[in-house]
Amino acid sequence: MKSFAAIAFVCGCLLSGSLWAGNLTPEEKRAVELKPAVVLVVVNFKTKWSLPGTELPPIELEHTETGTGFLFRPDGYLITNGHVVADANAKDQQAVQARDAQLMRELEVELENGHVARWYEEQKGIKLSDEQKDLLARSSKLWRIVIEGNPTLKVILQNDKVLDAEIGPFSPSADQHGKDVAILKIPGSNLPTVTLGNSENVRLQEQIMVMGYPATASPLSNESASSLISMESALEPSATNGHISALKTESIGTPLLQSDVAIFHGNSGGPAFNDRGEVIGLASYNAVEAQGFSFLVPINTAMEFVHQAGVAPESGAFNRHWAKALDLYDSGECDPAIAEFDNVSQFMPGLRDAQKYRAAAVACVDKMSWIEKLTETTGKWLLLAILVIVIILGGVLWLILGRSGAAKGQGQVAAVQVPPAVQPAVVQSAAVQPTVVQPQPATTQGQAASQHSFGRIQFTSGSLSGRIFPIGKEGLWIGRDSVKCAVVVQDESVSGQHAWVVPTDGIVVVIDKDSTNGTYVNSADSPRISKVGLRNGDRVYLGKKGSVFTYFVA
Repeated sequence: MKSFAAIAFVCGCLLSGSLWAGNLTPEEKRAVELKPAVVLVVVNFKTKWSLPGTELPPIELEHTETGTGFLFRPDGYLITNGHVVADANAKDQQAVQARDAQLMRELEVELENGHVARWYEEQKGIKLSDEQKDLLARSSKLWRIVIEGNPTLKVILQNDKVLDAEIGPFSPSADQHGKDVAILKIPGSNLPTVTLGNSENVRLQEQIMVMGYPATASPLSNESASSLISMESALEPSATNGHISALKTESIGTPLLQSDVAIFHGNSGGPAFNDRGEVIGLASYNAVEAQGFSFLVPINTAMEFVHQAGVAPESGAFNRHWAKALDLYDSGECDPAIAEFDNVSQFMPGLRDAQKYRAAAVACVDKMSWIEKLTETTGKWLLLAILVIVIILGGVLWLILGRSGAAKGQGQVAAVQVPPAVQPAVVQSAAVQPTVVQPQPATTQGQAASQHSFGRIQFTSGSLSGRIFPIGKEGLWIGRDSVKCAVVVQDESVSGQHAWVVPTDGIVVVIDKDSTNGTYVNSADSPRISKVGLRNGDRVYLGKKGSVFTYFVA
């Protein structure tokens, strides 16, 4: 029977290793899950510069401005900075006037540094004399700049898809006494989205991550970067980390978040995430004269314009399949992860991260041991059940064979006329020997998992107050999602899939599933948990003001 116990132990170890191996670090997984909803925003228009009263022909110039945005609805609504799209906002007269004034300022700079003369030589093949160059420089107020056609506004997704965008509710930049927010709409459905948080809860020194397309690292908008960075990686957003360094107020009275996170031209409009993956602000601008000082428009300010658009933030099918694919791959369940990555590609064909991690999942399957592949095919609990049955049948067979051998031994003892005083002891030893080596260590855990509860939880507050739920081997999923959760809590502070109470490694643990308002043990003022083992009588808080339940061992 020791061999059967050894088989159970080895298979249990292999199953445990397959199920709990982490293929992604927590930070990597969070960034990868958020990336698909971060988009590149591009404004493009052409101008004609001319100097009336001279024989010089006009110069044609192309202007391209880039920024970042993020989708908050699967039907194509996104948020960015107002100054990112201002040059394309022909419907806003203030934006048009600001664009024209900026072009005149650029003209003066280009005349002063001699670029205009160089453009004449490059575009028109005209070699200007010193007198003509001097005339250009002295005539800055006489130049005329005309916009040719209408500016274009494009949004580029991370699968290289380019879409036309329309500007909805809009406010100019802070230097024009605006709140620097714009809502854009692109065509689409089942697009990736991010979760919008609450900037009123932001605290000093809170850690944040900003995602976006800084021009200094983009070959699309930086000539020097194009010689170093391939065009294939142009749509790979940069993630920079920092902290909230001050909570300030703009000159017009609106809140402003100050941070030490690194942002540059092109990051504007990009999302700033907290450690729960919620957007708490928009990267807006940095201090030119000093590093380490950047400023974010709070997400609650942006929400004013979301409400003006008449929509509400939502999450769609892409997010569910993308999160599930990453969860499966991260936990080592690579074969089902491949199928989920394929589902993701149905919603967003050509998404590079989906292709990358699908290939990694295929390589993961190729490297699996036979027991891991069997687990992938049959499922962990079915395989464990088969293992328990095999051990039990083996034990029964061993017991039968043992008794048969004992009976044969008795006959042999009688043949040699063992003294009566000794014979009962021999018979008793043969009769009890099988029970001494019964395979209890190898089967107890499997039997308990299949036949008994691992304790129970009882809600003490909230919509389920007084309700008791036994904990089975699969654990209890708790949240507002009535499809995926066994314990459905109708509480606005509880997320769709908020927490998982599950037995593992001989104990029962509670795992927070990246909930919006967090999970806390024994006190709502204690630190937010990610995974904690429970003891008898522990109280679990679903959010600081949400439902509460108590764990009991029996």
